[in-house]
Amino acid sequence: MHLRQSLAAAASLALISLATTAGAEVLWDQSNWHPTQGTIDLSSTSCSQISGNTKVHVANDVHFDSPVHITAIRIYETTGTVEAATQALLWIHPKNSVMPTTVSDSLELASLLVNINSANETIGPDTRVRVTASGLDIELPAGDYWVSLTPRHNYGGTPPYSYHLVTTSAVVGDPSAAIVACTSNSTWTYPLAPNLYDYAIKIEGEVHRPTVQAVTGQRGEVAGP
Repeated sequence: MHLRQSLAAAASLALISLATTAGAEVLWDQSNWHPTQGTIDLSSTSCSQISGNTKVHVANDVHFDSPVHITAIRIYETTGTVEAATQALLWIHPKNSVMPTTVSDSLELASLLVNINSANETIGPDTRVRVTASGLDIELPAGDYWVSLTPRHNYGGTPPYSYHLVTTSAVVGDPSAAIVACTSNSTWTYPLAPNLYDYAIKIEGEVHRPTVQAVTGQRGEVAGP
């Protein structure tokens, strides 16, 4: 499967899929999920006040000091309905403000679909769901980005409902923001305002570090970083 995403801010990047995660490094880690605090983060087939189905995308800001190759993105949710999801919408966009400004339609494109799988993760007495999009092949330059992985599933009107957990630590950068995509709009908000949080996410892959240069033996030189 091929993943293509348009990244604004002067240049577009083609994002293509299916690479191994063997030997992956942790590129961004905010996986310290809160056991109870969070909000909905899903894209249902339709929006309904009766069933609770909706389209809400939560975006985290992340930073990479060097160019990276992303192979896996994970988010952390409560048990309920997300376990039935087999696909998610993966949106990555250069960050140029404290909150995204992208129109909601751009997060619901079929070209953003990726496959996901779910597995239980237990910490102490609490078991929650780790949702993973793996086999990705995404190259990004160093910089700041908004990243949103939104599972596709329906609530169906019967609890328990799954929701995306926040982290237990302080906000890094700017708080996570969300947008309701049931209609076309650009109204991003902080889901739990006035309280501000980052939502639990982990990104893995490889860092493209500078090539080490050999010592020439002149002027007391040593190997580069």
